[in-house]
Amino acid sequence: MNKKFYIIAGEVSGDLHASNLVKAMFKLNKEIQIKGFGGLRMEQAGVDISRGLDKLSLVGFVEVLKHLKTIRENFSIAKREILEMKPDAVILIDYPGFNLRMAKWAKSQGIKVIYYIAPQVWAWGKKRVSKMKKYIDKLFVILPFEEEYFRKNGIDADFVGHPLLEEISQFKMEDDFLVKNNVPVNKKLIAFLPGSRISEIRKNINPVLPVVEKNPDFFFLVAARSGLEEDTFKVFDNFTNIKVIYDQTYKIFNVCDAGIIKSGTSTLEAALFELPQLVIYKVKYLSYLIAKNLVDVKFASLVNLILNKELVTELLQNDFTSKNVDKELKRLFDADIRKNILNEYLKLNELIWKDKFASEIVAERILNF
Repeated sequence: MNKKFYIIAGEVSGDLHASNLVKAMFKLNKEIQIKGFGGLRMEQAGVDISRGLDKLSLVGFVEVLKHLKTIRENFSIAKREILEMKPDAVILIDYPGFNLRMAKWAKSQGIKVIYYIAPQVWAWGKKRVSKMKKYIDKLFVILPFEEEYFRKNGIDADFVGHPLLEEISQFKMEDDFLVKNNVPVNKKLIAFLPGSRISEIRKNINPVLPVVEKNPDFFFLVAARSGLEEDTFKVFDNFTNIKVIYDQTYKIFNVCDAGIIKSGTSTLEAALFELPQLVIYKVKYLSYLIAKNLVDVKFASLVNLILNKELVTELLQNDFTSKNVDKELKRLFDADIRKNILNEYLKLNELIWKDKFASEIVAERILNF
């Protein structure tokens, strides 16, 4: 009898990584059946999607409160479909707020639970580890230090490499990207990633504006996502050496000489594009105090976490000032500093690569599980 799987991804990144996993699974066995929640990429890969990202991707405490009815509906639909389908396993992709609860329920129904891309409980949610041990049969992790952490806590975890390597391997550059976007070729190009949400963008833009003004020989390319309010970047209108480009982050990384990158996955993406960078982040003071007490890691950026040392400078909260940004950005053009960063990026690449792409490894192990 052909195997059946129910898969849940609730965010854009999860949809991407899940789609690559599904493609790899179908490549190994065209007769399997996969149904679940996710986005267009998963649907195009062959998943029978019953709930799209528009009903799933909710960010922030207020957003969750506003959409409690939708969240309850999502659970009800998933439970009903799983009981009807009787899958060989439920595959959960990241999205911990929803998926850890789904893991608990699936386990109570005697269904195997496979989790790909672990919640970062090693940083902020250690109380959840005991729950994960109870409810997850197999965990596939994407950061090298996670395997040992979860195994020490009694969870069957395998490090499979980072899925970004597969995504970046498919990247293609336009030869006329700079010309098409009216970007000068005689200036040093700086990638600026202030974030994806309005609140964080506004906080992260302000300390950088004086740096833009002070350095006319630099040209700043702001990587933004479509769908933001029209006036989000209106503050840049008075500057001639900055340009906002939508939905082309990898192309920006590819042409730039240095980066000012908001803490998050983008720091690792920038490193994989061999872009010297400094990492920035600022939140409300109360949120910072709460996070400081909850988060138990030495570094904010994935680059430093994986290398277990501060390779890229982190300017967080009170350290994130115009003066510090200006100073650290200029340091990135020192020949010795750049050479060291690029050498360490090579080591980083080796640390997050296995013998195949993550999706291929996970697909094989799921189908043989």
